[in-house]
Amino acid sequence: MSTETAKILVMGSGTSTGVPIIGCSCPVCVSSDPRDRRLRFGLHVSARGFGLQLDVSPDFRQQALRAKLPRVDAVVLSHCHADHVLGLDDLRRYNTLQGAPIDVWARPPVLSGVRRIFGYVFDPPPEAAAWRLYRPKLVPRELGPEPVAIGPFSVRAVAVPHGPSQASAVEVVFEGRRLVVASDCSEVTPELAALLRGADVAVLDGLRDRPHPAHLTVSDAVAALLASGCRVGRVIHLGHDLSHVELLARLPAGIAPTFDGEELAL
Repeated sequence: MSTETAKILVMGSGTSTGVPIIGCSCPVCVSSDPRDRRLRFGLHVSARGFGLQLDVSPDFRQQALRAKLPRVDAVVLSHCHADHVLGLDDLRRYNTLQGAPIDVWARPPVLSGVRRIFGYVFDPPPEAAAWRLYRPKLVPRELGPEPVAIGPFSVRAVAVPHGPSQASAVEVVFEGRRLVVASDCSEVTPELAALLRGADVAVLDGLRDRPHPAHLTVSDAVAALLASGCRVGRVIHLGHDLSHVELLARLPAGIAPTFDGEELAL
């Protein structure tokens, strides 16, 4: 197996509200620990000069500036909720920098939702008027359970329950090593458990300790990560109920909460 590695950057580790949340003075929201300041979810995986972005939250511009992110060559979207797609418009700057359109990969239902939200991008007005608009140049691509080559990566997605709707668990493979990400899910189905099994890096939804209809609890996530036998386990999509330092102290070896700016190797 190659010793070359891909870099995984946690762009945002927080839930849909971000942390701190508006109008809250709880201990986590007023914490001085920078790891308790959580922008909305996003991961960036890069290797061989290719940047693969997993979800683009409303905080994407801020995240990209903070990380000095040089490229976004392709995007994978897990689902069509606001906290995972509303940064799509900011990709237009990367169109300009790179002089090329950007492929946006997702399962067909996700692409349908994105088309409705971003009609001016995917179904623009006649070209005579459209040339005046500084809009993203994005190419929709269907992603499913069969692996597809995206730059130096092999990528696939399977549907997972997310409350009354569905999201996607995404597998990214580089040089035979596997990253599995399920940022939003409410049940570890047999399909998700199989995808997680033996992952080199597994990143799993763990919103809080109390049950939630659309998300796993921390204990749910930890149990699934331990059962998977993953080499590195991370809990993400964290709410303001959870202090980073307190959560870290009670998680088992090999499993930790993510934090904005964390870097992992694949």
